[in-house]
Amino acid sequence: MLGTGSPAPGETGEGMVSHALALLQDSAPGRRGHWAAIALLALLAWLALEQLSAQLWFLPAGLRLALLWLVPTRRWGWLAAAEIGAQATKSLVLGYALFSTTFLAVCVAPWLIYAAVVYVFRGPEPAPAFDSPTRMIVFLLAGLLAAAGVSPLLWLFLVTVPMSMADSLVSVFAFLYGDLIGQIVAAPLLMAGLHGLLHSRRHPGLWRDLGLVLVGALAVFMLLQAYGGLAAYVLLLAFAPLFFLGFRHGWEGAAIGTAALGAVIQILVQGGLVTVSVTMLQLVLSVVGAGALVLGAASTALRLSHEALAQRHQELAAKNEELGTLAGELRLISQRLVRIEEQGQRELANELDYELGHAIHALGTRISLAFRDVRDEQGTRFLESLREQVREIQDSLRRALRQLRPPMLDSHGLRRALDGGPLREMLDDAGISFETGFGGPVDGLDDDARTTTYRICQALVREAVRLETVRRFGLQLHVGEAEAEGRPVDLRIELEFSPYAPHLPPLQPLPAVRDRVLSEHGRYTVEPMVHGQRHVVRFHAGD
Repeated sequence: MLGTGSPAPGETGEGMVSHALALLQDSAPGRRGHWAAIALLALLAWLALEQLSAQLWFLPAGLRLALLWLVPTRRWGWLAAAEIGAQATKSLVLGYALFSTTFLAVCVAPWLIYAAVVYVFRGPEPAPAFDSPTRMIVFLLAGLLAAAGVSPLLWLFLVTVPMSMADSLVSVFAFLYGDLIGQIVAAPLLMAGLHGLLHSRRHPGLWRDLGLVLVGALAVFMLLQAYGGLAAYVLLLAFAPLFFLGFRHGWEGAAIGTAALGAVIQILVQGGLVTVSVTMLQLVLSVVGAGALVLGAASTALRLSHEALAQRHQELAAKNEELGTLAGELRLISQRLVRIEEQGQRELANELDYELGHAIHALGTRISLAFRDVRDEQGTRFLESLREQVREIQDSLRRALRQLRPPMLDSHGLRRALDGGPLREMLDDAGISFETGFGGPVDGLDDDARTTTYRICQALVREAVRLETVRRFGLQLHVGEAEAEGRPVDLRIELEFSPYAPHLPPLQPLPAVRDRVLSEHGRYTVEPMVHGQRHVVRFHAGD
């Protein structure tokens, strides 16, 4: 949210900078007093930078481009008033006429050209900081085109000496390079300062690296002072370290380095300590400076992406930890539900055995006693059929009770319950061959793991019986030695289908098995076989 008040007393420098940027980018109506103060500051800054300008650069061009890039379109009138007022002040001091074509062409038209180019490239709203090389390239291209549009106009009205075509082009390029160097030196530095990106904690080691770069540049220029003929070979070495600053410290470091190196060059030029032509210095500084800014913007984008990725990793780590906690709680809940289910089935089996089993047994006893009182053949046959139906009911009840909770699982252990219990009977009745293999202390598993293993096998046996295409059911159970996480349990069940089956069932896990495996925090996979499928379950059982 944009600030609407003055900075609080004792506010930090970073907060004041952010407040100043928010004020510059505020497009809400009103606040004319604030903008009048901003226009006055811009006027004074323009005059100060104009005094620092020389043959190497025209620094107000950088101020103009930076303010146009930062300020919304509806506030551009204040910027125009500030620059035109500064130009008028300069003209009055120098004794130039204000109401003339030259004043309009030299002092008013350049701002309009810059504003038109920036509006085309940026739009009506302020642009954000340079978080990608594309934004930096657009910014530099806008400055280049604006300078290219202004330089012929300045040459036309400021150069009054007759020149040849070649000299005219040289003069036009001199105006172009002056504006371009002013943009590269002043605009990125001003924008970095207003965005609060020049704090030392954001760029550790920046001033040390900047000092090394400037010392290296001075060494090269001193070498050229002594041996001017080496310019074609070593001049670029004075500017190349700007790429290092851009790569190491982002576009902010490149902006500081370009401005500092430009200041050093200007001091050396004014002192007559540089034998290289100013045009050559302008050309190399503009090319290398622009390249360093683009490289710095790419480095900044990479750093921001790394920071965002690190923050995302922290968030994901927190979410994973939270999910792990929830998974542990869900596992406990699932285990409790499984225990409740097993307890319910055990109690149901006991109740059925007590209520129905005894009643059916008593009914069979009474039918057997009734044989003594019946003498005719028809009654005997009727009682015989009743007794046979009672036996079938007893057998069905016994199988149902075994499905609910086989007594063999509690009395003889898991191995006997799987090898010779109700599951084998179900497969034998369906005509499916049953093969088993056991390894390790199978009967040493705790009650939860024993029940889970049996129920998984029971669910797969029911699936095999339901499919009607299974001809072999292979069970391999291996229990490892106790570890820190518990005893590793490896259960492999192979369902081999008939080779004459017209359609094979899909290769997908069974929900009943998956729920049991999840309650033990294990893994459940289904693997294809030749005319079959293999169900693999792995989990750790508690001691």
